[in-house]
Amino acid sequence: MLLGAFMLVSNEVSAKKIKIVTNPDNAKIYVDGNYVGDGFYVLNFKSKDEFFNVKVELPGFVEKSLRIYKHDTRKAIPIDLRKDDSMEGSVASELANTYSTIRVREGIDEDMAWKLLTQVMLNYFNEMKNSDKASGFMNTHWVVKTFPSAEVKVRTMVQIKEITNEGLAYQIRISSEIAPMDSYGMDGYQPWPRVLKFYEPLINEMQQRIGKN
Repeated sequence: MLLGAFMLVSNEVSAKKIKIVTNPDNAKIYVDGNYVGDGFYVLNFKSKDEFFNVKVELPGFVEKSLRIYKHDTRKAIPIDLRKDDSMEGSVASELANTYSTIRVREGIDEDMAWKLLTQVMLNYFNEMKNSDKASGFMNTHWVVKTFPSAEVKVRTMVQIKEITNEGLAYQIRISSEIAPMDSYGMDGYQPWPRVLKFYEPLINEMQQRIGKN
């Protein structure tokens, strides 16, 4: 009986609680991969627990992961999330990494269409990498923008190609890719289903200049 009571007291003494509090207060908390709540959670350390792996996430903010140890002397640990500047600077878009078709309206011939498309492109890019009216193809260099808070970089390139199977028309593609800030050169980039806000109006502007209503 005395031994059982001693073991119970010993376990109670070895148990420890640390509260997690997030900012913003609606961020989702995961402990060892399991979702446990929004905004706050109390870690209950038992005698066998040395640490917990904690992840906090919220759309529009940079995800944060940390390991909290039993020997931490704090009773409450604030976890502040930084705003994701890559999300703030972009929009989710079906235009990303797909071809959009613009059919040229009557009254605009091939020379005029090419001129107007080039003018639009030069509103967004300093120069073209390729521009060949004879073959009906132009594209830009990759343009890279970095986002320090999110620790990522985003690159954008635009391609235009003429199609003539159903009258004069052009296909435009905004290629948008993302990579960790510390990746080297062209390595690490993956297609990104978002377009930087600066480039998002580009296709609509082309449609207004040459497209059918």
